[in-house]
Amino acid sequence: MQAKELGTEESRRDGCLSEKWKNSRQVPSPSKATRPTMQVSRTMQEAAQHYYDQGHSGVIPRNLHDADSEDFWKVEADDHEFWDAYVSTRPNYSQPFYKIIHDYHSVHSSSHDLAHDVGCGAGQVAEELTAHYSHIVASDTDADHLTVAQRRLSPTFDPSRVSYTHSKAEDLATHHPPASADMIAAAEAVVLMDRDSGLASFARLLKPGGTLAAWFYGRPTFSDPDLFTAAQPILDQIMVLNWKKVIRGNGAVGPRRAWGFKRCADAMESWLDFLPFDNGVWTDVRRYKWNTHGTLPFFGKEACGYDIHPVSNVVADEEKVLESTDPEFWVNEWDVGGLREYFRVLFPGFREVVGGGDGEIEGLFGVLEGVMGEGVRRRFTWPCALVLATRR
Repeated sequence: MQAKELGTEESRRDGCLSEKWKNSRQVPSPSKATRPTMQVSRTMQEAAQHYYDQGHSGVIPRNLHDADSEDFWKVEADDHEFWDAYVSTRPNYSQPFYKIIHDYHSVHSSSHDLAHDVGCGAGQVAEELTAHYSHIVASDTDADHLTVAQRRLSPTFDPSRVSYTHSKAEDLATHHPPASADMIAAAEAVVLMDRDSGLASFARLLKPGGTLAAWFYGRPTFSDPDLFTAAQPILDQIMVLNWKKVIRGNGAVGPRRAWGFKRCADAMESWLDFLPFDNGVWTDVRRYKWNTHGTLPFFGKEACGYDIHPVSNVVADEEKVLESTDPEFWVNEWDVGGLREYFRVLFPGFREVVGGGDGEIEGLFGVLEGVMGEGVRRRFTWPCALVLATRR
């Protein structure tokens, strides 16, 4: 199915008023050629490759246990300073972005009874959904995240309209009735889940005509072309070095830890094309991609120390693939101090793993400030992939 140009009847119906979309192959980021290369650890490579060779489904083998995985997602709910900074440094999901999702749902369904915010974190998406659905279910694998979301949402919204479920995405269908949801929104979540069981759980939860909206954004990207050329490679190198510390830690590599990061890296590198949609279960699959000149994966081979194998499950004749370059997409403005804050709270628990005072990283921040200008705020956009699918 061909994507429609701006101004046609279908593009207006789909909510694509602000951008001109076209079918396009993904293009590599110009900055990839200048990113640092690092010595690949044979131990990590072999641990990840061994389990990757079991298949491409993204399913973690049953003999791998949680104790082997480092949990850097944990931050106490009463750490108000962290959570305030975390929310303030996230990209602002814009109303034109949400309009694409809401308009898409309206094409297939007039029901707005119940929506899920999967992997809700601090509840930003749940907050948006309350304006469109009668009841919201916010779920997360971490109970502290649910506490934070409840604390942020309760002063504004009637508590009876939002409920909270401590669960993995893969297990949500065991907590809620089948065919009960009109919308499932999963922001920054699908690359972390078991792909097949997660999609099966979503399919059981959704009503016929219900919408799955899954999206993922990547690294902050300089909007200015000159700064993208001069400064983006430095920013990417800081990202690589931070994630290298998180992933490789003290050098001890367990099979689950290696598999988990590899599975996530493969999924990010695919721009969510790793998600397969059975035509007997799903219909009208649309894959939106913004700013593919940027880098969607937060980490790849340089940080992980093993090869990345993205896969594509796009069905060319049945699905829409729509791509746009937009330097104004989800704009944040930061000087180097703002970028430091972004990295400090990049993920819950990230600061405890990365710490501070790393000489190489500090040196790169100094180089970056020399390019950006001391105290000068610069504009950043975001690479993002959004996948929409309707339950038959």
